[in-house]
Parts: sequence; structure tokens; C-alpha cells
Amino acid sequence: MEKYTIPIEKAVELTPVSSKPDNFTNAQPLWSFAGGYGVYGGSTVAHCLVAAQKTIPSDYVAHSLHCAFVSPGNPKRPIEYRVERTRDGKSFITRTVHATQKAGVISEAIVNFVRVGTYSNKDDIDKTGKLEHGRKMPKGLTLPDQAEMNGKGVDGPFEARWGEILDQISHDLVNTQIRYWVRAKDPIQQRGPQAQLAALAYMSDAYFIGAAVQVHDLSGQTFGTNMAMAASLNHTIYFHHPEAVRADEWMCSERESPWAGNDRALVIQRIWSPKGILVATCVQEVVIHFFYLRFPYRLPTFLAVYAGLLTSPYPGSLACPSAREVETVKVPSPIGGAIGDIINYSLVLGSRCGFPENYDLLLLHRPLLDTS
Repeated sequence: MEKYTIPIEKAVELTPVSSKPDNFTNAQPLWSFAGGYGVYGGSTVAHCLVAAQKTIPSDYVAHSLHCAFVSPGNPKRPIEYRVERTRDGKSFITRTVHATQKAGVISEAIVNFVRVGTYSNKDDIDKTGKLEHGRKMPKGLTLPDQAEMNGKGVDGPFEARWGEILDQISHDLVNTQIRYWVRAKDPIQQRGPQAQLAALAYMSDAYFIGAAVQVHDLSGQTFGTNMAMAASLNHTIYFHHPEAVRADEWMCSERESPWAGNDRALVIQRIWSPKGILVATCVQEVVIHFFYLRFPYRLPTFLAVYAGLLTSPYPGSLACPSAREVETVKVPSPIGGAIGDIINYSLVLGSRCGFPENYDLLLLHRPLLDTS
């Protein structure tokens, strides 16, 4: 994949669909993490917000967004966003956004707006009679330029820094907090909170799902390396102080996971502005599966995938004859790569080629390859 050089302000832009009122589509190519499958969820969330913003008066700002991820999107195809004007009130407005591709609906979002001036700004002097409190930004956090951290050189329109030096580890996993610094790579030129909120929404999904497994990590041991499959089911953002968001400056993101079970997990994220103002809280429900060894069903499936790699007319790819469209999935060379790297792609192949959706395709990975 070519390096993605489009600024986040451009990446979130939408253009009207001709002859379809309140319908919009992405103006720029869609970005995904290297090795990722489907559309990056943050871009869908941001686009739903931007589509809704285009149908409301300029004196309203978003205060919450609730997005359900219905099915994976194809990053090579445009996404169309149809906005339903659910409610127009004097102080609050609600919009429902349907994100679709050729195959059908990929996500649904409800976006709620509040009229500017009907709530108190952070700079108000007279706080008498106002209900106000908020979680404080952690004190003494190491800034990105003060220590060596992970995340440098990662492709995409935003950048993040993370490392054990930022985290707060607890023996009680629900009290472990994983922290990041995150910002847009390029300055955001547009005035007003709308562009800032769209950029924040775009970045809010980055590495979010990982918090559910990161709380299990031990020093030098990464629990998430045994993760076979993870997907976001839904994503919610509460915008607390829209006017204080500066998405092109380093914002502090703190994640935690209060619950996990039944192959699902809940992750919560708090985002503070550079001035320490709590500007947003995000909640996400995810589905996670881990590698495990089960014989004898898995061996035939592996052999089928491996044979497909060897007989495919496309180097390093496996062609799926039963796929509805002609497309291939890039995988590492079976000669130069490990078996486990090939199996990383088996769920994708199975979902496209009619294999049972029971994750038996994720076979023979770490349980067989690891001897420790």
C-alpha cells in the first residue's frame, strides 16, 4: 500500500451526491492500518459526523455520536452517507446517518447536536448554580519529545505515541490505564469546532480496541500476540467541550477496560486537550477471539489455504473462486514467511470463500509454533 499523505482535514471531507439530497460520499481515498482488513472504523465515524454536520445550522455543535458497525466496508470502494433528519428542536437536533456500499449497509449512526449558547463555555466567569465536574488529566505524564516511545513512523493522517512509561498498571485489571499521546500530523486550517471534532472522531478509534487485551500485558510479555481476530461492534463519543478541542496538538488519551467476557469486551477512553480539559469520552464494545489448537478439523482447512497459495495465479495471493467479485488477498510468501503469518489471513479468506464462520480457520498459529 502506498504511503497515505492526505491531511486529516482532507481525509474527513465529504462531497454531495448529485440528485440525492442529504447524501454524501468520501472525497478522498479511504485509509486503513497496514495489514488491516476493511475500512478503518475511525474514518466511518468521522464521516458520519461530517455528513450530519452538513444538514444542520452552523450554530449547533455535536454533543454525542453513537455508531454501530454493521458489516465490514471495502476500502477500495466509495461509501455513501445518507442523512435522515430525525428531529429539529430549538435547542437540540438529531440526525441518523446510514453508511452504505454496493453490498449494503456497513454502519448506522445517530448524531446529536446542541445549540451553541445553551450551555456554559469553559471560560465562563460566573459558575454560580452550574453543575460542573470532570476527571482531571493525569499529572506528570512524560511528553512525546521527552522520552523514547513507540509509534514513530506509523503511516496515516495522525500520529500517536505510547509506551510503558505512560501507563498505570494495577493488579486489578479494571484499574489498569493505558495512555497515548495523539494528534493530527498536519495543522487544521478551518475555523470553528466542526473540523476539530471530525478530526478527533477520526483518531478516537485508533488502537482503541487494543486496550481490552493490553490490560493483561506483563513487562516483556504481550498478551495480544495470541489474538486471532478483533472487531469493533459499536463506537460512542461524548463531546464535552467542543470549543476546547485542538486535534492538531498533542492530546492525552487514557483507555481502560472495565469488563470482558463471552468473547466481548468493553473499552472506555478519555481525551484531554493540551490545556488539560476533558474534551471527550468514548465507549466501544468489541468482539475478540484468540488462537487455540483444535484437531482434527483445522488441518484440512490449513492445507486448503496453503494449497491455494501455491496454485494461485497471483504471486503471494489466494484467489477465491466462489467470491461474489473478483478480488485477491495479499499474504506473505509461503516460502519466505512463517506458517503463522499465512494463517493471519485465513479468516478473511474463509469469509469470502464460504468456509464456516466458526473461526476454525484460525488454526495452527502460536499454539503449534511456540515451543516455550
